[in-house]
Amino acid sequence: MEFQLVLVRHGYSLGHEKSLFSGWSDVPLTERGRRELRELRQVIRYPRTGRYFSSDLSRCRETFQELYGPHIVLDGLRPEFREICFGSLENRPGTQEDFMHFFRAWLAGHPILDVETYKAFRRRVLEAVAGLMRDCLAQGSQSATVVTHSGLIKTAVTALNHWGPEQWPQIEAPNGLGYILTLSAENGLRLSSQRPLSTCFQKDAVGAIY
Repeated sequence: MEFQLVLVRHGYSLGHEKSLFSGWSDVPLTERGRRELRELRQVIRYPRTGRYFSSDLSRCRETFQELYGPHIVLDGLRPEFREICFGSLENRPGTQEDFMHFFRAWLAGHPILDVETYKAFRRRVLEAVAGLMRDCLAQGSQSATVVTHSGLIKTAVTALNHWGPEQWPQIEAPNGLGYILTLSAENGLRLSSQRPLSTCFQKDAVGAIY
């Protein structure tokens, strides 16, 4: 049996504006973020799914309201779909060079203070996806949308394609966009196909919510 999972990244947040390591920090969207999401609603059709979820952090809940409200109501919050936990680096500012250096070391598997490792994060992401699919199928739903974070989306696409971490930086996950993933539970969690939401324009989207 196949299952369709739509992963959507939250909008531009205060963490972006202030260049913060804001993984588990509960930073809100900025007005720029809200405006950009409203603009995306005019050109992108987000697929209709059987269930709708969000990371429990406010930037994801607010993104859901901007993209889907008032047409759709959240079915629940999924804390397991949070971003990487940056530990003691949370809410610390960094330059672009700082972030590049951090992610090179993180993807290479080097321990960084008390930050959640790539290996642990990858495992959490796969367990989150498998658990969500299992719960939805048990309730008779073959599709779900989750508003989540860029690190989670990039890691899900990397892991489900059985790619190495060197591919992680190449995966695009812009604010308000993401991927439509078609999954199969046969012989373990398997990715059948993926499509970027950036290709789902209003004129040709199938099963869209608007």
